[in-house]
Amino acid sequence: MTRMFTIPTPLGLRPMRTWNVFVGCRFNCTYCVARKTAETRLKHIPRYRDGFTPKFIESEMSKTFKPGEYVFVSFMGDIAFATADEINRILDRIDLFPATNFLFMSKRPQCFCPWDGMFAPNIILGTTIESNIDYALTNAPSAASRYIWLRDLKHPRKFVSIEPIMDFDLRTMVGWMKHIKPEIVEVGADNYRCGLPEPAWGKVEELLSKLRRFCPTVIEKRGLERLKRSVKGKED
Repeated sequence: MTRMFTIPTPLGLRPMRTWNVFVGCRFNCTYCVARKTAETRLKHIPRYRDGFTPKFIESEMSKTFKPGEYVFVSFMGDIAFATADEINRILDRIDLFPATNFLFMSKRPQCFCPWDGMFAPNIILGTTIESNIDYALTNAPSAASRYIWLRDLKHPRKFVSIEPIMDFDLRTMVGWMKHIKPEIVEVGADNYRCGLPEPAWGKVEELLSKLRRFCPTVIEKRGLERLKRSVKGKED
């Protein structure tokens, strides 16, 4: 399971299940916890012995999934680095579980374009947009590029992660989300204290309020409580 993304259920928010059939990434985001974990705590595991080098994990192809589950594909990597053949194999496996929801996330959502219009209805496509401002903290495509690529995909089921949230222009961020039309938006903070340029809580609160006016599901991650407490501390 991953606490990075959660979904609403009749029993409350629950973590998504992860399926790391593809791992690794070359975007080198300075705040990437997955890469740091692979290079430290998990480096003794065979799939991470060469660090965060992208690779297909054959043994994961035998995994099975339950109806109603939400499964995050490639949590420990970015699917943009997979080959077309590898993605086709993953999609073929997903076809065997039509009652399970599968989330594909990439900081280069252009990688979804060759299959656009052919994705099964149980697939959700997403990207991370931490801010509309470029802070030069990653080698990934700009947030503006991610927005355009995800917006222009024909596939109707979309997901946006605004985590870790960085200071942003409110009007621009709200406009981007309106155009993308995601079914789920998650907003989270810098939980690992990477020293990112975070927005004031009041600004985040206004963003959440505006998102809830048109997005079916807006999830406020627990890490945002730290930003709330910082405001309360100043008031005290």
